[in-house]
Amino acid sequence: MMAMRRTAAVVLLAAGAVGATAVAWAQKPARTLHEDVPSPGGDLGGPLVGSKPEAGKNPEGFASGNKLLPEPELAPKERGEEVFGRDGFSTDRQTSARPDYQTGSDGTLHYVSVFNPDVMPFKRMSALDGVADDYTAIIRSSALSDVAVGGATDASRDRFWASIMIELRPGQDVAIPSVAPEMRILSYETQPSVRVTFSKDSADNFYVRSDESSAAGQYRLVFLADADAGYFSPELPRRIYSVGKVRELAMQEGRLPVLPAAVLTMARRALADRGLSENDELGTAFNKLVYYFRGFEAKAIDHPTGDIFWDLYVNQAGVCRHRSSTFMITANAIGIPTRLVHNEAHAFVEVWFPERGWQRIDLGGAALRMEVQNGADKTIHRPRADDPFAKPEEYDRGYTQLEGDIRGLSQAQLEEARKPAGDAPASGEFGELFGSGSGSGSGSGGGDDDEPLGPGQGPHGRPADPAKLTPTVTITIADPVAYRGETLRVEGRVDAARGPVGGVRVDVMLAPAGSGGRFPIRIGRTVTAPDGTFASDAALPADLDLTRYELYVSSREDARHNAAISD
Repeated sequence: MMAMRRTAAVVLLAAGAVGATAVAWAQKPARTLHEDVPSPGGDLGGPLVGSKPEAGKNPEGFASGNKLLPEPELAPKERGEEVFGRDGFSTDRQTSARPDYQTGSDGTLHYVSVFNPDVMPFKRMSALDGVADDYTAIIRSSALSDVAVGGATDASRDRFWASIMIELRPGQDVAIPSVAPEMRILSYETQPSVRVTFSKDSADNFYVRSDESSAAGQYRLVFLADADAGYFSPELPRRIYSVGKVRELAMQEGRLPVLPAAVLTMARRALADRGLSENDELGTAFNKLVYYFRGFEAKAIDHPTGDIFWDLYVNQAGVCRHRSSTFMITANAIGIPTRLVHNEAHAFVEVWFPERGWQRIDLGGAALRMEVQNGADKTIHRPRADDPFAKPEEYDRGYTQLEGDIRGLSQAQLEEARKPAGDAPASGEFGELFGSGSGSGSGSGGGDDDEPLGPGQGPHGRPADPAKLTPTVTITIADPVAYRGETLRVEGRVDAARGPVGGVRVDVMLAPAGSGGRFPIRIGRTVTAPDGTFASDAALPADLDLTRYELYVSSREDARHNAAISD
């Protein structure tokens, strides 16, 4: 390693060469020997930037819509931050939930943000996949199965950072939140460093534990997750199914809970009241159910019968937890597998359809306001498509649509989150930033947008925008020598007049020495941390010519900053 003040002259050596002989070969490219060199790692065309994700190592960031989201810092516990593994307001997992008669409007809801992009208010903390004989929603099986860390993410999936504090004891499972039932953990890091194992139960509630004998105390856990984009953009299967056929398929896969006889009797009474049966087409039946339960209102039940399910159903009374628990029972009774999902601020359901798998369905709620903690400077998750199911007028005015009195989010965050699908990039897309398209048909797809900024160049020939700040890109450390098929370590920072520039894409490039930066070759991509620093283990192509190169690093243009390049 050597400190870099301007560009770095890098000698690229053939893998396995040593000492002065290797340098001599590098100075005589005409005598390049035939050799088998492993391909460098890393896919510059995907949404991730920086290191390959794995257990114990996160990438430096990922593209999300028109933003780059850097890895959260492995910071100490913040003041007032709750710890998963301890009893707390937002960290408690409910293993059961019984509907109640407190059907008036909620006051102020408090929601704690842990994901970026944040799925607020739809964080999955407690999912319940069964029903007891008193209408209590339960977890059918608490037996845990381990979840492997890793997997390749692609354009069909949405990606998320999570940053939480956990309290570990050897072998003790700690309940943690998730964004979707089939969420995958692509990578993680902890501070202090400890190896952990993720697992989940029958309702796809997630847990983490460490089996190391020394694991004790509080740890910062930062993990990268992804999930099928279809979970957040619910829609009907392409094929036409009767509800009875859905029931048959669900039972074959063990997804449909067996309702107690008394519960089933009352649920079938509700279905008859709606004129629904297993012979109905799935889309027709489902839209009728959604429309009815989205029409619930926060109000008292004047003449209760004592049967809580029937009283809530027939009066269309209650807030999110009432309509969701009652919907869960009714949908399961007709044959649509449905779960009840809770967090500290909201309750909703997720349903299973053939072809589509699990999908999040919001039925709305009633509250005076919602206060969001830890949501500042985060982006709000944008699904690929708007919910297509029936919506009574009152549904669109609720806090679940981020309408009404929402505290803790900026006006810019709210405006972006409220834009209809198609008016702004979805969170899972990355073509707009990387020029590779996202596979959804709405990425830019143009190769020009993905060309690195070379020395002396402006972005696509455009002059710098005088309304934006022009940063300074500084290389602080770089390997003086590197090998084909291996990596080149580069560190630096990006600063502007108002301070560090965080969350901006950075390209690492080589240009032949003495060429003045012409013919740059991009070898790496990363993203700056909140303090403006970056680090990249850039992969060198196996077929790169053996010669001397100059090293350049450029930052990309964003909403506040012009593009810039190192000296």
